[in-house]
Amino acid sequence: MAIDFHAHYIAPKLMEMLEKRSSDPRISRNADGSMLYHMPISTLPYSSAYYDMAERIEYLDHIGMEKQVISLPGLLGIDYLPLEQSLPLIKASNDDYAVHSLKYKDRIVPLAALPLADIGAMEDELKRCVENYDFFGAILPNNSFLSLDYANELKPLFHYANQKKLHFFIHPGWRHDQYPILDRRPKDPDELLIARGALGVQHDISLALITLLYTVFLDQFPDMTVHIANLGGTFPMVVERMHHTVEARFPNAELPPARRENLFVDSSSLGPRALELAVEIYGADKIVIGTDTPIFSAETGLRVVSETRLSKDEKELILSGNALKLLSR
Repeated sequence: MAIDFHAHYIAPKLMEMLEKRSSDPRISRNADGSMLYHMPISTLPYSSAYYDMAERIEYLDHIGMEKQVISLPGLLGIDYLPLEQSLPLIKASNDDYAVHSLKYKDRIVPLAALPLADIGAMEDELKRCVENYDFFGAILPNNSFLSLDYANELKPLFHYANQKKLHFFIHPGWRHDQYPILDRRPKDPDELLIARGALGVQHDISLALITLLYTVFLDQFPDMTVHIANLGGTFPMVVERMHHTVEARFPNAELPPARRENLFVDSSSLGPRALELAVEIYGADKIVIGTDTPIFSAETGLRVVSETRLSKDEKELILSGNALKLLSR
């Protein structure tokens, strides 16, 4: 059975708090009873797939998924709010995760959400979740890794994570001092706006990956692990050009290989051809399955692996082998 390293859940208590908000992020109910999640840049249809854990477990049984590593997705706009707004929401979420990870301890693995506006509050909340509830680690926004200077601001978190041998998930999302602005071009239909946004997300993921892969930042934290979403963005497609460009301008420079012992990527929202290319670049032992449930279909995420031309052993590593090693550290 597979182990999903990229899945999301919104706690019922958090949902209740979001329904009371008058500004985004918030949840609204339509006259017909349907719900919408209002993100800073767009809206999502919202249903019980996000907040009903018993329903989630039934779904995992149905599709043959052994475990999910769950997190509060950064693009929802909760963790980057001012501290006085974000911290109550985040604590409500993390407390609910703790309850469900205890109830479904063989199925659900929690990652903590953190209040990005204050590094001290981030560290306090991470310690609370790890030391009180035995959380696996935390989710962090990829825009906090767009440069080495940005990454260095999070060193206190990484020192603690290294001491405790935790895992950090680098997911699309903003730093606390960024406010997302959707560039709406009036002539573009909604589907084209979504397509442009998908490219933009992949670009930012790639920039974050470069910081983690090509700088000395992770050298300081060898006893923890990190994984980054969406196969590392566009990196597998452009890495050859990156190296050619550096060689042309700096003949004596040498970029490191596209592998680090404690750095992994997940397969979320990408297709079989992209996954095959990622295996060529990173190696099958550096990739975990990610479905982005419930925003994307977990069945599609599993099918992507089966539709590749990878070997049986490579598929097994991606579906569960690598995840089991990470979870057993």
